[in-house]
Amino acid sequence: MKKIVSLLLVATLILTFTACSAAPAAPAPAPAAPAPAAAAPAPAAPAAAPAAPAAESAPAAEPAPVAADATVVKYSVTYAASGIQADGANALGELIAEKSGGSLKMEFYPSSQLGDKAATFEGLRNGTIEMTECAATDLSAFNSMWSVFSLPYLWDSGSQATKTLMDPAVKEMLFADAEANGFVIIGWYDIGSRSIMNTKRLTTNPQELNGLKVRVMEDPVLAASMNAMGGIASPMAMSEVFTAMQQGTIDGVDHTPASLYDFSFHEVAKYLTLTEHFTIPGVVFVSKVWYDGLSAENQQAILSAGEAWSEKWNNEMWPAATQAGVDNLKAAGVEIAEIDKSVFVQATQSVVDDFVANATAEQKALYELLVEVREKY
Repeated sequence: MKKIVSLLLVATLILTFTACSAAPAAPAPAPAAPAPAAAAPAPAAPAAAPAAPAAESAPAAEPAPVAADATVVKYSVTYAASGIQADGANALGELIAEKSGGSLKMEFYPSSQLGDKAATFEGLRNGTIEMTECAATDLSAFNSMWSVFSLPYLWDSGSQATKTLMDPAVKEMLFADAEANGFVIIGWYDIGSRSIMNTKRLTTNPQELNGLKVRVMEDPVLAASMNAMGGIASPMAMSEVFTAMQQGTIDGVDHTPASLYDFSFHEVAKYLTLTEHFTIPGVVFVSKVWYDGLSAENQQAILSAGEAWSEKWNNEMWPAATQAGVDNLKAAGVEIAEIDKSVFVQATQSVVDDFVANATAEQKALYELLVEVREKY
C-alpha cells in the first residue's frame, strides 16, 4: 500500500511540474487574407487596413471593418510598395472598404507582382484581376484616340487636366470608350508635369539640351517631342533608368519632382530643369467583367470610392507631395532651374501640328473637345 501511495505522489509531482514549466499556448493565428490568384505572389501589404498617411496631423479614423467573406479587389500596379503613389493606393483601399461597408476588400500588388501593364490589362479584360491604374496614354493600346494625351504642353497644369477630364462632356466620351474595351473608370488623378533631370549640366533652352540622351516612355509622340526639345529620345523601361544613368548609357530622364526623388535619381543626377512639358493624367479603372458581376450596391460603392479618392489625391495628397519632392531634391544637392517655358512650347508646336494634321476622326474629336473644355478651368 505504501508503495502505491508513493507512486501516486510522484506522478502528481511530475504532472504539476510539467504544467508549470510549459510555455503558454500561442494565440490562434489571425484568419488568412483571401488567397491571391494562383500564380500570384502574396501581396506585399494588403491595403484593407493601412496606416494613415504621415502628412496628416489629425488622428486617423478607424478603418472600416471588413467582412470575413468580403469580395477581394486585387489592385495591380507597376510602382513600388512605398512612396506617395503607394500611400495613395492605401488611401483608396480604405475608401473601398468604407464605401462598401466592408463587403469589398482591396489587396495591393505593387511592383508588377501580377505582371507588367500588358498582362494586367489582359487580366482586367478577362476578369482575373479587378483593378489597376495607368497613364492615360497607355490606353492608346486599345484605341489610338488616347494618344492625344501624349501631346506636349496640352495643359497649363495637372489640376486643369483632371478638372477637364471630369467635366461631363469629356467624361462621357472617355468612359464610353473605356467600357467598350473592358474597363470601368472610377477615378482620375493628377500625377504632375514631367521635367528633365540629367547628369551633365543645367539646361534652360533647347540648345543647351542638345545632344543629351533622355529616357522617355515608349510612345512616338513623346519621343518626337523630346527630340524637338533638343534632346535625344531614348525609350526604355523605368526599371533600367537608374543603372543606365549611372553607367552613362543615357544622360537623363523626365518625370515629376516627387517621382524623381522616390526613384532616387538624385543619387546619380544633379540637374533638374522644370520644363513641365508633359502633363499626362493618371486613370484608375476596374474590370468591366468583374464590375458587371457586382451587386448594384457594390457597383455604387466602387464608383463612390474612386470619386472620393480622386478628390483626396488631387486636392490634398498630390499637392503636398509635389512640394515635398522639390524640397527633398534641393536638400539632396540637386540644382533646379525654373525657366521660361515658351521656348520649349514653340519648339514642340510642330509636333502638335503634325499630330492634328494626321489625326484620325476620333483623335481630332477628342483633341478639339479637350481644347474647348480646358478653357473653363
